[in-house]
Amino acid sequence: MPLNDPTDIWRRPERAGVGPKPGHSRQEIALAAVAIADRDGLAAVSIRGVAAAVGAGAASLYRYVKSHDELVELMMDTVSGEYGVGPSAGPPRAQLLDLALQGRAVMHRHPWLAPLLLTRPSMGPNSLRYLERALAALQAVDMPGPAKLQTVAMMTAITSAFVQNELAAVAGTGDGAAPARARYVTEVLMSGDYPLLAGAMTGQHEPERPEEVFTSVLTTYLAGAGVPASGTA
Repeated sequence: MPLNDPTDIWRRPERAGVGPKPGHSRQEIALAAVAIADRDGLAAVSIRGVAAAVGAGAASLYRYVKSHDELVELMMDTVSGEYGVGPSAGPPRAQLLDLALQGRAVMHRHPWLAPLLLTRPSMGPNSLRYLERALAALQAVDMPGPAKLQTVAMMTAITSAFVQNELAAVAGTGDGAAPARARYVTEVLMSGDYPLLAGAMTGQHEPERPEEVFTSVLTTYLAGAGVPASGTA
């Protein structure tokens, strides 16, 4: 195990068998950290700041989390608890698409989450329950176990990238970047230098809603990955 492995927090019991009852819980600490990150961004989350939010001293918080990385691990697993992971039902592709749509909603509620999922997936109990639910959707699909894990990982990566683009577009609209970008694209298309691109974009219908685009992207990926739209494979 690497030094300061954040998943070490799951190897330790929340409450030791001896000694006084803890004054705080992991959930209380994680929720305080999530609230700070939702409001001010992940960079604003610190041991000291979270300790102040729960009414504890910074030194005493290290009784619950050994590092900032462990704190982030707690945060990621806490928001993973927002998924609905009830019994599986319906075609495999529809089940995975439902999980992906839930993931998009979770990432929008917690904008700091999407970049993290590309680099450091959580291994906490809520996160593992989500993974187990996703694999249950693929249980009857004729696909090796590693391929199933890769399919779920790619679904998460696509969702993360899509949400990051959405959030960037919203931020760009606020400072005038989107209109400027639209003018630039119009100039490029009218230049005649890119006829195939101009042809592809000519006569487009009303832009699809982000939800429709996301559903189309995920459906295309899952179909290509061999996840059936109905029945089993």
